[in-house]
Amino acid sequence: MKTALLFVLGVVAAGCSSNSSGASMGPEPEATAMAPIKVDLPPPPSFAASDIPLKNPDGTYTVHGLRKGKAELLNKDIKVKAFLLEVYQCPVCPKGQTCKLCDQPHFFVGDKPDTKKEKSLMVVDYLMPRQKPPALTVGKQYEISGTFSINSPAGFGSSDGLLVFGRMVDDKNVEFLSTALQLEQKALAGEALEAAAAAKHGGAPKKKH
Repeated sequence: MKTALLFVLGVVAAGCSSNSSGASMGPEPEATAMAPIKVDLPPPPSFAASDIPLKNPDGTYTVHGLRKGKAELLNKDIKVKAFLLEVYQCPVCPKGQTCKLCDQPHFFVGDKPDTKKEKSLMVVDYLMPRQKPPALTVGKQYEISGTFSINSPAGFGSSDGLLVFGRMVDDKNVEFLSTALQLEQKALAGEALEAAAAAKHGGAPKKKH
């Protein structure tokens, strides 16, 4: 009986020894760091316009403000303050070649000196043929009055809106007026002269029909 008990204890001890050696067989596998995964995502949308107010402290509109309020401001006379980005120049036609007609004079303004052209505001109908242009500097900020519209009398069009030029003060501190305003001022000056002449002679000015 004692011999049988010793035999059983020996078998159990041998089994435990086998399990212990089995649990420690070979070194533990080391953790391997995975290569970083590169994900190509589209660039985040630009929210640069969000830091531009709808109006400047002096009450003039920004280009951003005009676009935001397009539904309410279309076909209304407004004042916008913006930086001059580019003045259209008619390309020189090489001698002996037939080139397309030049576009009507126009220029582009933006809320920042580096505004991209697609986010700029086009100012049109500001210059007549052979009229001396105003003295302007690209990169300088100007206050421009005009009518915010989709189309202009000269044939320009923009679904985002454009400015039909009215008036502005150039680099020489000279007020530059649109042709329409010039004609209007001449008509008013003529009426004033007629009224003054009629008053001098004691009569009423003749009404135009």
